[in-house]
Amino acid sequence: MSMSRRAFLAAVPAVTLAGCAGPPPLRVAVVWSGEELRRFLRVVDAYVAERRRPVSVYSAGDNISALLRGPAADVVPDVAVIPRLGLLFDPLVRPRIRPLTGGHAQPAFWRRLVTAPESGETLGAWFKIANKSLVWHRAGERHALAGLTAWQPRPGTLAIGAADGWVLSDWFENVLLAYAPEVYDGLFPPAEQGNQAWWGVAKVTEALTLLATIWREAFTYDQGRRALTLQFHDSILDVFSYRTADVVAAPDFALPVIERYGGKDVAGHFPFPAYPGGSPPLVVGGDVAVAMRGGGQDAVDFVDWLTRPRAGGERDVLTAWVDEGGFLTPYRQPAHPLLRGPAEALHTAGNRHYDLSDRLIGRLEGGDGRGLWRVLTELFTDVTAGTAAPAAAAAAAREKIVAAAGEGPA
Repeated sequence: MSMSRRAFLAAVPAVTLAGCAGPPPLRVAVVWSGEELRRFLRVVDAYVAERRRPVSVYSAGDNISALLRGPAADVVPDVAVIPRLGLLFDPLVRPRIRPLTGGHAQPAFWRRLVTAPESGETLGAWFKIANKSLVWHRAGERHALAGLTAWQPRPGTLAIGAADGWVLSDWFENVLLAYAPEVYDGLFPPAEQGNQAWWGVAKVTEALTLLATIWREAFTYDQGRRALTLQFHDSILDVFSYRTADVVAAPDFALPVIERYGGKDVAGHFPFPAYPGGSPPLVVGGDVAVAMRGGGQDAVDFVDWLTRPRAGGERDVLTAWVDEGGFLTPYRQPAHPLLRGPAEALHTAGNRHYDLSDRLIGRLEGGDGRGLWRVLTELFTDVTAGTAAPAAAAAAAREKIVAAAGEGPA
C-alpha cells in the first residue's frame, strides 16, 4: 500500500508547535489520537521551549506504515514514533532510517530489539513500553490464579474488545507463549528477524485450539456478536463502569481508562495464567522513536532528547505522565502502586518476549482487517458467534497463517 503526498496531507492532521523563526519545523509522525496525543504534544512543547526549534506533529494512525514506505520523499517525516517493531526491519523502511550514534545507552534487552543484526547499528530508541500480560478485575474481588488449561471464564464474566484486532492478537501471543515458548522463540530468534517456518508446527494449532476453547466457553452466541462490536476501551467499561463482566485481559495502559470511568482504587490485576508446569507469559510491547535520513542531525537530537533517561528527582511533563499512569519507560519506576510490579517485570524478568504480531511484516503484518489480526478475528467469530468447533476453527486458522507466511511480502 503506497500513499501519495495529496492523500497523506488530506488524511493526516498536523499540529505545529512553534519555536523561534528560522529553520522549517521538524516533522514528527505518531500513531496516537485523543488523550495520548494530547499528552505527547505537551512533551514536544517542552522540547520546543527548551531548544527553540519548531516541530510539526502528525497523527498518522494506521497509515504510518504506508507513510514510511511511500514513494513520495516529501511525505516521509523527519522522525517517527512507531508501535510495530517490524517496521524498523521492513525492506522499504530500513534504508530510510538514520542509525543512532552517541546519545544514551539503552537497557540490553530493549537495545537488542532495535539493533540491526547485519550491521550492529542501533535503529531507534524506546519512548514507551508496555506490559501486555495482565488480567484486570475489580478491587476486593478474589479470582483464583488457575493454570491456563483450568482457566475457563464462565459466560458473561469475560470482557473482550474483539473489534480491535490487536486485542485478539495479545490473547493469542499470551496463550502461545504460555503453551509453547519454544515456538514463540523459534518464530523470532534473538539475533534474527524471523523464521516463518515455525508457523507450520503442530503446537501452533494446539495453542490456537486452547485459545478457541477459552473463547467458546466464555461467550454465548449473543455475547460473542456483541464482543465483535466492542473496542478496547468498551471492554474496560464493561468491567469497571457497567459491571457486566468480571475480568478483562489488557495491558498496563488500561489503568487511565479504568480510573477515568470507574474511579480511583477500583482495580486489581493478576498475571495472565501459566500453562501447567510453565511460567506465566510476559508479552511486552512499546513505541520506538526513529530518526529518518531526511531529518538530518536534528532528527537524531530530537529522538535522543525524547527518549533520554530522567534523573531520579527530575520532574518534567514526561515524568508526570509516567507518575499518573498509562505510560511506562525503560528508565523510571511509576509512582502508581498498581503499576510498579508490571513495570519491574519489564526491566528485570527473564521471560520477556516482544509482541509477536508487532514484529511481523509482509502479509501477516497486523492491522484491522488484514494479516494475523484478521485471522484471529475470524477465529473468534467462528467459535463465539458461529458454530465451529474449537479444534476445527483452530486448524483453519493455522492454515490461513501458514498460507500468508508462505506468500512473502505484501
